[in-house]
Order: sequence, then structure tokens, then C-alpha cells
Amino acid sequence: MRRIVLPLTVALLLVAAGCSGAGFDGGNGANAGGNAGSIGLAAGGANDATAFRNNVNEGYVPQPTDMTVEGLFHDYYFDTGQAEACGELFCPSYSRAVSEDPFSKQTERYLTVGLNSGLSKADFERKKLNLVVVLDTSGSMESPFSKYYYDGGEKQTVEDEQAKMAVARESVVALTEHLEADDRFGLVTYDDSAQVIHPLDRVDETDMDYLRDRIRGLNAGGGTNFDDGLQTATSMLEPHRDANQSEYETRIIFVTDAMPNLGDTSGEWLSGRLQDNANHNIYSTFVGVGVDFNTRFVETINEVPGANYYTVNTPDQFRDRMDEGFDYMVTPLVFNLSVSLDSDAYEIAQVYGSPTAEEATGEVMSVQTLFPSRREANRTEGGIILVKLRETGAGDSIRLKASFETRTGERHESTRAVEFGNHEAPYYDNSGVRKAVVLSRYANLMRNWAAYERVQAANGEADPPADGIEYREEFGEWEQQSVPLAVSPPYDQRIAAFEQYFQKEMTALSDSDMQQDAAILATLRTNATTRTATKSPTANATG
Repeated sequence: MRRIVLPLTVALLLVAAGCSGAGFDGGNGANAGGNAGSIGLAAGGANDATAFRNNVNEGYVPQPTDMTVEGLFHDYYFDTGQAEACGELFCPSYSRAVSEDPFSKQTERYLTVGLNSGLSKADFERKKLNLVVVLDTSGSMESPFSKYYYDGGEKQTVEDEQAKMAVARESVVALTEHLEADDRFGLVTYDDSAQVIHPLDRVDETDMDYLRDRIRGLNAGGGTNFDDGLQTATSMLEPHRDANQSEYETRIIFVTDAMPNLGDTSGEWLSGRLQDNANHNIYSTFVGVGVDFNTRFVETINEVPGANYYTVNTPDQFRDRMDEGFDYMVTPLVFNLSVSLDSDAYEIAQVYGSPTAEEATGEVMSVQTLFPSRREANRTEGGIILVKLRETGAGDSIRLKASFETRTGERHESTRAVEFGNHEAPYYDNSGVRKAVVLSRYANLMRNWAAYERVQAANGEADPPADGIEYREEFGEWEQQSVPLAVSPPYDQRIAAFEQYFQKEMTALSDSDMQQDAAILATLRTNATTRTATKSPTANATG
């Protein structure tokens, strides 16, 4: 919903030293502070870990890319460590943790970057939309929502209410219900080639009820020419390249299972095309449909500015997300966030919760895009980045400098001095940093288990080849078969041990949301196999 103009203090974005938003409560309790009724911020890229859970619950080994830390963080709310009210667009805060690795027993030091904003719900205003939805109507969208289309190599037909296509249609219908009169909306479908179902027109000049009926009547069949769908949508938005960022949001939303097999299917082509669009303020969202949604394909967008992606489990689930979060999904607020660390005592060892985490150096971490995010009380949905520190010398002080760009290209900076203190494990400034530590360890363990099982399946005698490791000749790069759920040694013991640690942390945090992943660990523990390991994974906590 569009609302009143932003307050002057926010609109001018005067980032002052007093707005660092940083502060510690000196103990293990939650920090006070924060703005009542405000929104938060969260990193772009993956916005959930639904694809990972869906695969486990349906009896499959997920793709390792189904689990990202930023996606997992989006499924939870965090105390960001904000001690002072934030009156600006972005105010980072910093919280410390000293924690013992549950496997290696080594002491580890962490720092969270809290992603706070002074924008309130009442004052948040998305701009007018130039929006094109690109809907995948290829044959794989006709398959059951809970099955892999390419299993068995035969076309699968199902009742309409069970098909991915039905979920996709209703998700697009739900999306259209959040458009306003002066938004522009267009619809493209693609199978062997792309078709323009509706040109880019103003909503108040469109019979939306008729258009929704057309969407509900779409059927699936044929090949998957994602290339043509993307190019067609880009051409439709050509007149709106470089639209005024203070007035317009311009975005393409792809609804797909992400298994292209026609046209240019290279990941480099995809990221290059989306990057070129982003350079002209045309941003991208992917909505993944089905248990075989290929996150490997979508992962190529992670470093593209303004990009994000979601996984749909049911139309009702997507509709609920749209009811609260549509404006947030299409409105990037902060770009090119960089946090540099100046210290003789510590350097950055690892970053968790950013799509560009692997690009972090010993001194600098970066986040391509921050989107607005929902808040509950003093907690923000996905509102932190976790930094693991490595001790490098004597001393204790850390000087942190955060710099970022607004959507109109203005650059702002803030600095903060932090002393880690002489704390023994376990120590947590607040529940947010404690939750981030346990969830990042969980995500690493799950990714490594999934990768290991897929290697095992590829080398085994009974299981089908794992996508990304070995292909059958008739399959393209992105067309994937399932791998039956299995937990091989030594991961059977690792997961059982980690489940105990996770349960202990869940109790300490009193967070019932963690039950969704406690259930995943329990499922994996009960699916342990006697398969002999061909090689041993690395022996660290999250390996």
C-alpha cells in the first residue's frame, strides 16, 4: 500500500555519528531500544529455506544450494542489538558472542551486524510499479508439486489441483491483488518460446478480473525457453529503463521451477542479463515452485543488485506472504553496504547471511542489497549478518565503518568502536547473536550433508545420478532427478549429536519457530542408513 511521504529526517538521510544504533547491554539479556512500529532491513538473495525443508519432508536429499544462511535467517526474527532509536534510513548495530563449537570444542568469537532502519510502517511508501511477471508454462510445471518431473524419464500427468502449474497460477493471481491503479502490469509466459499474454499497461486501464480468469486458464506443456521469456520481458520494460528512482520501481518477477532446456541456458548468460537490467534499475525476483525447484540455477543471481528469491509451498502460503510483504519484496532500499574492520586483534574469518559472503576479506564484508523487512516487537525478520572473527594479535578494540548507497546513489558512512571484552564461552550480548550462531552452524551442517549424500548417490550402485555431479545424456544442465533421502556415516552420528545441541539452544532461546528445523534434524536422524562412507568429510563443527 502506498502511503504518505517520508519524514524529512529520513528523506534527507543525514547519517550522524549519534545514529550508529550500536550498543551493548553488558550482559546476556536483550538490548533495549528500537523504534516502535518501525520496519527493519534484511539481505537480498534467498528469502527462505523452504526448498530444503520441502525436499527432506518429501523424502529427498536437497540440493546444497537449497540451504543458504541468508535464506534461513529470513525464516526467523532476531534481536538486532539496537540500543538507541534510529532516525535514519539505515543504522547498523553490533553484538558480540563467544561460543564453543559443539564438535571441535574450540572457542569461537562472533559479531553480528544488526540491520536497523528508522522508517516506520506508517511512513514506508513503495513507488509506482512497472512490473512484468514471467510465468513458466513448460511441461515440467505440469508435474506433481511433491515429485521430481524427470524421475523415471516419463511425462507425468496429475489432477490439476496437485500440479505445480496450479500453485503457480494462483500465486500470480495473489500477486495481482496487490497492484494499485497507477501501477503498470504485464504478463509473459514461456514454453518452447515466449508469449505476451498481457502488454505492460496501467492497472486502471486493464480489466483485472478478466486477466485473472485468463491466468487461471493457462496450461503447461512443451520445452523451457527461459531465455526467450527473459528477453521478452526485458524488451517490454525497455521504455522504462533508468526510470526515476524516486517515483518508480521497475521489476521482473519470474514464477518457475528453474529448469530451462532451450535457448541460452548458461548461468553466466542469466547473471549477465540480470546484471545489465539492474544497471538500468530493472530488478529481478524469482518465485520457485515445486519440490524440484532448481536453486542451483537461481543461485547465479545472488550477486545481482536488487535481486531476491522465494520458494512457494502452497498458494495460501504465498498469499499470506504477499498480504504482509509484497511492498517489501519489490522495494530495495540500501545498496552496496560495506562494513570494514580495523583492528590489530581480529580479522574477518567468515561471513554468514549475505549472498556475497564468500567475497569477504580479512578486513571487509559486503552486502549487495538490503530490502525492508517485517518486525515483531523489538525483533526483525532476517535482520542480521553474522561475522566470525579470527584472533590475529594483542589488544581488544575493533573499529567498524559501515558505508552504503541509497537507491538514488547517495553514499553515506557511520563508524563505531567496539571492544570485545574478556568474556569466556558461552557469552552472548543478546538472543539475536546466539540464534544466529546456532542457525549458521545448522546451515553449514545441512549443506555439507546434502553435498556428501549426492556424491554418495552418484558413486553408488542403486541411487540415480545426482544433478550437478553427473548427468544422463538426455538431460540438460538444469534438469534434475531426485536422490532418495539417506543419512550415511559419519553424518548419522554428526546429525544426532548436533540435534542435541540444537534442542538445548532452542530451549535456552525459547523460540518455538526453531521447531521447524528441529523437526528436520529429527527426520534425518530417523533416516540414518548403514551405507559405508567412501570418504570422510572435514572434521569441524559444521562440516
